[in-house]
Amino acid sequence: MPEELRRRRHERRGGSIPPFLRAYWVEILIVIGLLLGIFLLFERLQIRVSVLRWLSTATQTGLKMIGRLDDAFLTFISSIGLSELIAIPLLAGVFLAIIWRVRWRVRRTASLTDLHCPRCKGNIQRVHRHTRDHVVSVFVPVRRYHCTNRECGWAGVRVTTRTHSSRPQTSP
Repeated sequence: MPEELRRRRHERRGGSIPPFLRAYWVEILIVIGLLLGIFLLFERLQIRVSVLRWLSTATQTGLKMIGRLDDAFLTFISSIGLSELIAIPLLAGVFLAIIWRVRWRVRRTASLTDLHCPRCKGNIQRVHRHTRDHVVSVFVPVRRYHCTNRECGWAGVRVTTRTHSSRPQTSP
């Protein structure tokens, strides 16, 4: 792995958070919660009255909005005709079929599923995924890899073709 890539990964992981905060952030949150709880027990402010007023106003506003949505929904339903009632589910089904077919094609595309480096055709090794990879995996299962050849330095995702089961398969 090139030294520059290793340095960038280290900078991303470490950032500017002090090691003490990285190690004890849960304990710090617990202490803050404890101090806040003690403060709220002995405070002389009118926090409860203010929170109850706010909750009451928010509840009333929410109920009014629900009433308005109910009226809007009934108006919408009464204004659509039979052709729209048929067209909307039909278009939704076609849209889902297109997504399913694109997913099927992507999972069978050799250039995306090959477990060799696309640059140097060398071996690749799995690494931790990024957040965006998890989002993409909702639609198409992907895994993140990097090339084991130090001169190449390729890193990217490959489409997973097999599904992984958490339980071992037993034959009857």
